[in-house]
Amino acid sequence: MNRTSLWIGCCWAVAAAGTAAIIGWNMHIGWRFGLAFVVAASIGGAFLLFSRQQQRQRERMLQETQLAAIHLMNHQRHDWMNDLQLLYGYVRLKKYDKLPDCVETIKERMAEESRIAKLGFPELVMFLMQHRTSGGTMPLKVMIPEPLELDRLNLEVDTVRLTNMIIETVNTFRFASKEQGDVYCPLQLAIWCESSQLNIQYQLEGKLLRPGEVAEKLRRIAMERGVRLEQLSANHHDGQDAYQIVVPCSA
Repeated sequence: MNRTSLWIGCCWAVAAAGTAAIIGWNMHIGWRFGLAFVVAASIGGAFLLFSRQQQRQRERMLQETQLAAIHLMNHQRHDWMNDLQLLYGYVRLKKYDKLPDCVETIKERMAEESRIAKLGFPELVMFLMQHRTSGGTMPLKVMIPEPLELDRLNLEVDTVRLTNMIIETVNTFRFASKEQGDVYCPLQLAIWCESSQLNIQYQLEGKLLRPGEVAEKLRRIAMERGVRLEQLSANHHDGQDAYQIVVPCSA
């Protein structure tokens, strides 16, 4: 508990004690007015401190968002510089036959980034873009077959709950123990909409040390959000761990 929260608690305690004294004790009218003033001042002080605490939290969250955006832009700039250096190297070495494949790769990445940016939920877009470029040992491969604007769908899960659900599921795979030898385990995240449901599919390119524990965490996350979790056939996905979350869409 920080100092501001402690002071807020003290103010409420003084207000509660003063109110109890006014109601329960037989005292002179002057004392009653004095205690009433103390109670009002304590309540006002508590609200003022709470307002300032909320303002500081908003400022801190804004600063963290700005730093995350700067961090993301730095990674994006680094990636584009690598692409330009690769293209320039092919041109200098006159390996012109390599240029079409290189340009096509850049175009695919641009299309993928564009589709992520159009999802419509700022926090989700920032999370996917950041972990796509700086995923460490578990880079995030985001696949969106068709342009998708989540904010235009009549999803039965609100924006905050859906964003938190995707972040929690990705982090469940990220922090799960992997088998020895599977140090580099990309996670493929596919998002698409069909008929009356939004499908969010996860496929880990590696082996989990405790898959049952991961499955249980994913089931809990899905249950808390009121959506359905499906474990896909291991044979169909070459033995890799694959799950799908289905979010209903109302008409």
